[in-house]
Amino acid sequence: MRFSWKRCAVGLAVAVACVVTPLVAVSPAGAVAPVVGTTGIQIEAVSSVTPVMVSDVADLEPQSTTATYYCAVRDNTFNCQSGTPGDGLVVSILYQQPSFNENANGWRVVIFNPAYQVGCSGGTSDNEGGANLGPTLSNNVSSVRTYNTCDVKLFDGDNATGAATGWLNLASSLGTMDNRANSFKIS
Repeated sequence: MRFSWKRCAVGLAVAVACVVTPLVAVSPAGAVAPVVGTTGIQIEAVSSVTPVMVSDVADLEPQSTTATYYCAVRDNTFNCQSGTPGDGLVVSILYQQPSFNENANGWRVVIFNPAYQVGCSGGTSDNEGGANLGPTLSNNVSSVRTYNTCDVKLFDGDNATGAATGWLNLASSLGTMDNRANSFKIS
């Protein structure tokens, strides 16, 4: 069994839930490798028959990912909350590079909700958490994926202010918001 350590840098706001965790280089128990056209977790899907847990995305990290940061969000709160990456559903992943870091080195931020067992509610009028990205990660997000029927909106100002994207499910590039995000909201 090989362990790799991911470092959390200062940056996801003061209350960030960065955690140094060993990531096992084998598939987690019960995880199904994503393969187009089969059942199980489909990474590109907005929703999945199988809830996507943090442990499910650990092995799906592109080789070009240089660091993984974790941010736990909770309903009706802002800023990263306390939570262990293994105990919740993934709601979104923010990538430093376009195309989900597949063609270049870059970090990713795994946003998860420790309280969720089935995912986000439908629609975009609710508040399912959010956070500032902080000085290290601000103005560096270039692509996003969402999971478990969640949506993410990126803002160019702190505290979910300023110019914003629409609600995103999957975006391999962010157009005019590329490298401009300073905060995000989940719905």
